[in-house]
Amino acid sequence: MLLLAAETRQARKQTLAEVVAAAGLTAPREAAVEQGRPITSYAVLDDRSVYVLAYYWDLPSGILEDPLRILSYDRGSGVWKAGQLALAGDPIAHGECVGSILRVQALPYAFLLDTHINPSAGCLLVVSRNLEFRAALYGWYLAAFGEGLIVFQRSEVHFASVHPAELAVYDARTGQEMALFPRKPFQAIRSAYGAELAEFYRTHEDWCMRNNHPCDPESMDSSVVGEVATSAQEHALAFVISYDAIQEFPGDLKTPPGPGKVVYLYRHVDNQATLEYRELLLSDIEARFGNLPLRSLLEPERLQQIFGK
Repeated sequence: MLLLAAETRQARKQTLAEVVAAAGLTAPREAAVEQGRPITSYAVLDDRSVYVLAYYWDLPSGILEDPLRILSYDRGSGVWKAGQLALAGDPIAHGECVGSILRVQALPYAFLLDTHINPSAGCLLVVSRNLEFRAALYGWYLAAFGEGLIVFQRSEVHFASVHPAELAVYDARTGQEMALFPRKPFQAIRSAYGAELAEFYRTHEDWCMRNNHPCDPESMDSSVVGEVATSAQEHALAFVISYDAIQEFPGDLKTPPGPGKVVYLYRHVDNQATLEYRELLLSDIEARFGNLPLRSLLEPERLQQIFGK
């Protein structure tokens, strides 16, 4: 049985040449010497304009090691490019970013690579179209819009008593990150729920200790529901947050229930000085505008209705 398992694992290995050939391509001449080597933990982007393969060599140790290798092929020009990212040894990257490649995204100005750390954490690598390292964001990709704005969800501690969602935007033009959610000053819905939690924690300190819970009313269970909608024209975005409890604790005592699903809308995301946001219950949005897709809320006239003058 052990021998069969080993043979099956060996059979699953694919060489660089085989993976590239599956897209109807032939690896560049520069990689000819290494085309027969098996690769592992890779992801492929294959669309009408570009082919990208991000991979590691499959080593006898079974451990992923630097460098992360990237091949890209421009279908329009017929040009191959090759690059290597030394993540663990780069002071501006994260050593923990050396993980399986989950997916590759193509933007007009960059490639985005999601790497795996654990089910609640990952790294989003920003690589130029010339396959040069630009940034390692501690989280995973959600959306991109405008000229260089990338929305991502920050990684969480996997084994924790509370799981707060955090969203941020990275501006590829400036290299700066900006927190989007949660964003102070908190508005009415989150503030009211935080006050309920604060009162519960104040009167149940023994529960906090028993469950190893931080009992911080500003750190609450929250998760992104569905996709993030964006509007490049308005530099706006919208998403839904659920405040339902993520983890159950033993016993009959429960923390106060959250407000359910809440819609967050932002505009002027390209300028921190003028950025503003609104927080509304999903049920209120549906009562006011009907059951519309989030992107419809980002149309100029609806944004004007929601934000006012």
